[in-house]
Amino acid sequence: MKKIISATIAAALCLSALSYNAVTPNAAENDYLLHSTFESGEDSWTSRGSATVAQSSKIACTGKNSLYISGRTASWNGCTFALGSSFIPGNEYSFSANVAYTSGNDSDIFHLTLQYNDGSGETKYDKIATETVTKNQWTQLANTSYTIPAAAEDLQLYIETDDSTTSFYTDEICVAAGGTIIEAPDAPEIPITTKPGEFFAGDVNLDAKVDVFDITALRKSIISSAFNSDTSSYAADVNADSVNDISDLVLLSQYIIGRDVELKKPEVASSGKMRPISEYTPEVLENVREFETNDSKQEKPGVQYGTVKSGSYYSTTCNRNKPYNILLPAGYSEDKQYPVLYVMHGYWEDQDRMIIKGNGTMYTRQIIGNAIAEGAAEDMIVVFPYIYSSATQDSCSAMDDANNKAYDNFINDLTKDLMPHIEQTYSIKTGRENTAITGFSMGGRESLLIGMQRADLFGYVGAICAAPGVTGSFNWPSEEEAPSLVFLTAGSNDEVVYTTPEGYHNNFTKNNVPHIWHYVNGGYHGDNSIHAHLYNFVRAVFKADK
Repeated sequence: MKKIISATIAAALCLSALSYNAVTPNAAENDYLLHSTFESGEDSWTSRGSATVAQSSKIACTGKNSLYISGRTASWNGCTFALGSSFIPGNEYSFSANVAYTSGNDSDIFHLTLQYNDGSGETKYDKIATETVTKNQWTQLANTSYTIPAAAEDLQLYIETDDSTTSFYTDEICVAAGGTIIEAPDAPEIPITTKPGEFFAGDVNLDAKVDVFDITALRKSIISSAFNSDTSSYAADVNADSVNDISDLVLLSQYIIGRDVELKKPEVASSGKMRPISEYTPEVLENVREFETNDSKQEKPGVQYGTVKSGSYYSTTCNRNKPYNILLPAGYSEDKQYPVLYVMHGYWEDQDRMIIKGNGTMYTRQIIGNAIAEGAAEDMIVVFPYIYSSATQDSCSAMDDANNKAYDNFINDLTKDLMPHIEQTYSIKTGRENTAITGFSMGGRESLLIGMQRADLFGYVGAICAAPGVTGSFNWPSEEEAPSLVFLTAGSNDEVVYTTPEGYHNNFTKNNVPHIWHYVNGGYHGDNSIHAHLYNFVRAVFKADK
C-alpha cells in the first residue's frame, strides 16, 4: 500500500539588520524594557477580540517556543500587551516583534500598533511598524525611533493584520531605549509539511513543478523499482491506475512536450497509521476558531444535507432495547464506507439533545453538512446515543452517585453493544483512525473517561463543558497509544460546571499532553458552546492518518 510521508521544504530566514548599538537576542535582560520570548508561557500577552493566544512549540524564531494567535474573526483581532508606567508619553523607544504565518495567502500585511487613550477619553490607534510578510518566513516589525504620543494613557501594544484573519505566530518581542537597533534573530527554517493530496500529478521530484526533471526522476524510479517517498510514487501515478510503470512515463513525456493529455491525480489510500498527538495537535490548532461562522448554521442553495434517522439496539449491558439517533451523510451509499463520530448528551438528557432539540435550534446537521460540502470535513456518520446505562432502571432518577455510575457504565454499553450494532447495520470504516467521540456536560465527562481508557478504539477525543468526576492519569503510556487529538471546549459564562473543564486542561498540561484548549468567550452551558465545538471538531477528525 502506498503511504504519504512528510516533505520539508526550505523556507526563507528572518531578516537581519546591520547596525550600531545593536541589542541581540543574547544581550543581557536589563538591556530591554520589554522582552517576550514565550519560553515559559504567554508572557502576559493576552487575546484581542475573538482571537485565542497560546504558547506553541511548532515553530519559533528563537528558542523552542513562540506565541500562536488563532481564531481571529477580524483583522484587528490579535495579541496585546499592556505597557506599564515605565513607558513615558513623549519619550522615544525602539520596538521590535517577529511574526510568521504558515497557511493562507502567499503574503500578508502585518502591523505593530499602539492603542492608547488621548486623555480626553477618546481611544486612538497608531501604527508603530508595518511590513509585508511572506508566508513561511519570519519577518521583523521594527521601528528604532517611535515616540509615544504626549498625554497618552492606558498604553496597549498589539499585533494585527491589514485586512485578513490569518492565524499567525509571534516571537522575540523587544522594546529598548530610542535609537537602539534590535537585530532580527537568525531564525531557523520553517518546516512545511506536504499532506496527502497536496502534490501535483506528475511532480515526481516534489519541487512544485512538472517538467523534464520529473521524467528523469520517474525513469530512475521505474528502473530501480523504488521511489524517494510514497508521496513521489503517488505523484508519478499519472494515469491513476495504482501502478507505477512505463505507461506513466509515456503519459508524462507526452504532457511535457505539449500533447493534449491529462495527468490524473490518484486517490491517496489511508496508511492506517495515525500521526502522533504532538504532531497533529499544532496542525489542528492553526485552524481553530473561537465561534462557528454564521453561515455554517444556514442551509444553502445547492448543498445537500444529511438525513437524521432513529434506531434501537439490544443492550446486553442494560438488558433492554436502547434508542439512538444517527445522521447519515448526504448521498449515503452502502457501496462506500464512512468514519463514525459518537456525540453524547448531558445529565437528564437523551439521544435527541445534540441533534434535534437544545436550548434553542440545534444546528448540528447544518454545521456538519456545510463542513462536508466545503471539503473542510470528511463524509461521516454521526451517532447520538442514549448514554444512561443502568441495568435496573430506564432513565435517570436523581443526580447522585448511583445515577453517576449508570452514566459511567456507558463505556460497557458502547463497546459491547452499540458499536457492534453500528458496524453491522451501517457501512462504516473501523479502526481508531476512523472513530471519534465527543460529548457535552456529562457526555463530556464520559468522552474523557472513555478516551483515556479506550484510546485503542478512539483516535479523536473531544469534550464540551465537561462535568466533574473525570479521574485517571490524564496521560497515555506512549504517543503510539494516545489518541491523535484531545479537544476541550469551555464557556466563560458556564454557571453549571464553572471551571471544571479548565481543571482538566491543566491536568493534561501538567502531564505535557498536547491538546486543544478552546475557550469560548460568552459561552454558556449549552448550545453556543456546543455549536462552536462541533464546528471545529468535525473539521479536525479523521485526518490524522492522512
